[in-house]
Amino acid sequence: MTATVLITGATGFAGSFLVDHYARAGWDVHGTSHGTAGDLSWLPAGVALHDVDLTDPVATGRLIGELRPAAIAHLAAQSSVRESLRNPMRTFHDNVGMQLNLLDAVAERSPAARVLVVGSCDEYGCVSRDENPVDERQELRPISPYALSKVAQDLMGYQYYVTHALDVVRVRPFVQVGPRRSDQFVAGSFARQVAEIEAGAAAPKIEVGNIDLERDITDVRDVVEGYALLIERGRAGEVYNLGSGTSATLRELLMATMRAADVSAEIHQGVHLRRSGEPPALVSDSTKMKKHTGWAPRIPLDQSAADTLDYWRARVAARIRSAP
Repeated sequence: MTATVLITGATGFAGSFLVDHYARAGWDVHGTSHGTAGDLSWLPAGVALHDVDLTDPVATGRLIGELRPAAIAHLAAQSSVRESLRNPMRTFHDNVGMQLNLLDAVAERSPAARVLVVGSCDEYGCVSRDENPVDERQELRPISPYALSKVAQDLMGYQYYVTHALDVVRVRPFVQVGPRRSDQFVAGSFARQVAEIEAGAAAPKIEVGNIDLERDITDVRDVVEGYALLIERGRAGEVYNLGSGTSATLRELLMATMRAADVSAEIHQGVHLRRSGEPPALVSDSTKMKKHTGWAPRIPLDQSAADTLDYWRARVAARIRSAP
């Protein structure tokens, strides 16, 4: 009998690639996507999408009761830091509420399911340069409403493991890049702007924030391989960092994107794109992840940047073709 996996936020960035992974592996794949799902041309045949509002406990319970999945990857979230600063209550309410409803439903209707709770490196927040690389014992010092909501989700996962004996594994992924990345996030913003310049649709000027920050950057396709390995091999109750263990500045990511297009442009650092309190460096110590699962990243930054650019080239070209 084919095992069932449920991926919440299945039409999002990492969610869509995790859908691809499990579809190729022959699982019975189900996903949630509430509201506008956008372009679904990538969606593999046979994958079932459910339009379910996870902030509704009744609808969430009904879905879990119907599917009784063997594994659940919980990726649904309001994941924009900028949006969380504009609407902190909505971000916290939705992110924490969705997971609370999900774990309650699992405890009641599918208690044997393996649940992957996806947090964020943003939980670490105010990390000084000399505290890098950070491991899972690093103090959590969130500096945005989004990060705070992820801390709550992370600790909630542990609480349900202890008090409800749920098979919960937690993960803190670091910065992710790759195709399908929204321009609400730095890699997608760089790629969109470079693609527009290359196509002659914008002046040769790129708006950026603080691009001298050092970050641990991993391709989303490597990240979802890590998620699947944690579902298979991760230890219940544990939390795992998921990152390359190496640092690159956001400037290096931008330069890699520009090289892929052979584009030159003025780089303008906008004050409105800077955030207070951002750590100068944030790099993962993923020793435990590698030891427990055997995971290692494979895709180099230059390829990730080029693939992200190709994705945005296609989007920009489609927009130009459809313009009146």
